[in-house]
Amino acid sequence: MDHSHATPHGKHRRTRSRRRFLLPVLLLAVLVASAAFAMVSRDAADVTSPDATSAEDTGSDADSGSGSPAGAAGDRRKETHEHGGTTETGTPTPAASGPQPTAGTAVAVGQAPHHVVIAPDGRYAYIADPVARAVIRFDTAAGKPTTTIPVPQGQPQMVTLAPDGSRVYVSVYTSGSTGYGTTFTENHVVALDTRTDSVLWAVPAGKGPYAASTTVDGGLLYLPFYDEDHLDVLDTATGQLVTRITTAPSPHWITMSRDGLVGYVTNHFSDVVTVIDLRSNSVRSTIRVGQGPHSVALSPDGSRVAVVNYISDDVSVIDTATNQVVRTVPGVGAGPQDVTYAPDGRHFYTANVEDGTVSVVDAATGTVTARIPTGVSPTSVALLPDGRQALVTNFDDGTVRLIDTSVAG
Repeated sequence: MDHSHATPHGKHRRTRSRRRFLLPVLLLAVLVASAAFAMVSRDAADVTSPDATSAEDTGSDADSGSGSPAGAAGDRRKETHEHGGTTETGTPTPAASGPQPTAGTAVAVGQAPHHVVIAPDGRYAYIADPVARAVIRFDTAAGKPTTTIPVPQGQPQMVTLAPDGSRVYVSVYTSGSTGYGTTFTENHVVALDTRTDSVLWAVPAGKGPYAASTTVDGGLLYLPFYDEDHLDVLDTATGQLVTRITTAPSPHWITMSRDGLVGYVTNHFSDVVTVIDLRSNSVRSTIRVGQGPHSVALSPDGSRVAVVNYISDDVSVIDTATNQVVRTVPGVGAGPQDVTYAPDGRHFYTANVEDGTVSVVDAATGTVTARIPTGVSPTSVALLPDGRQALVTNFDDGTVRLIDTSVAG
């Protein structure tokens, strides 16, 4: 089933429909004949990205193959064994992730599952389904959906959990296409109470609210937008705007450092990651990455940030100590749209929407160790906290694929 009419982000189109391109297109309409105009309009709807390769993105590894610095990361890996366990403080350690995970059952979930997040305790996942206009709760132990929570404000696209799992923040928009790009309507952010499945608040938002993140204490929500040049910072108690941070065009996704002091934002149409000082809510720097950066994930030890580049089909790995790209992993799959680390940090996973696979990458070497067929148009991948299983949303066949990710299976 093809739900591309419902959202361009289910099957994220490889386009460069920046707003600043509209004026030249309109001028061409005046200067050229109607036949030429039709050709230009068609090209504007699906134009190839310009080459924005940085000198840093050479495919070499500046830290000689180390996926994380010695010390804390090394100790963490020693603590983790194939069957999981506990650290000296009693915190459960995840099972060791394997290089060749096994694809399990594909479970029918809603109509077009787009984005999945997993609760901190691992018991439930929450899945945004824009076609069903609902968020679906998925019981991870039973391996099936249990509750459908309607979202009357519009089409849910992305979901973000509060640190304690008590709320789901839902990015809502409805999109359509014109000869000049994508339009966005029904733009809202909605907070759902996961205990009562009720709407706590809903507020209007800018065009195309996308993958948000809360602060460590859960008090603020940082919200990027597909078709804006800024992030909004919202009070999670009320949904009211606290401040606005100007960024490069099309901020898509944000992840935060473990200490909650730094944010990393992908700017999809700008080919950069914006580094934000979360104490002052100001831009610290930008980092050139690949073409079409989409999703971003922090490694469990906090030393690396992985960025999937949707147009160049690769992953940029950033050292958080220097804010420089230290590795580019080429050819992870066609149209990588989401990236997630295994809880043990040994591997990360990319959901490749254009070729129906999830790729497994060795975080220490940058080697693709497996490419697993999951379904039609995989758009997101999330792992259980115990490291034993991944959930993959397949937007165009209405399923969630379960993948056994641990060495023990």
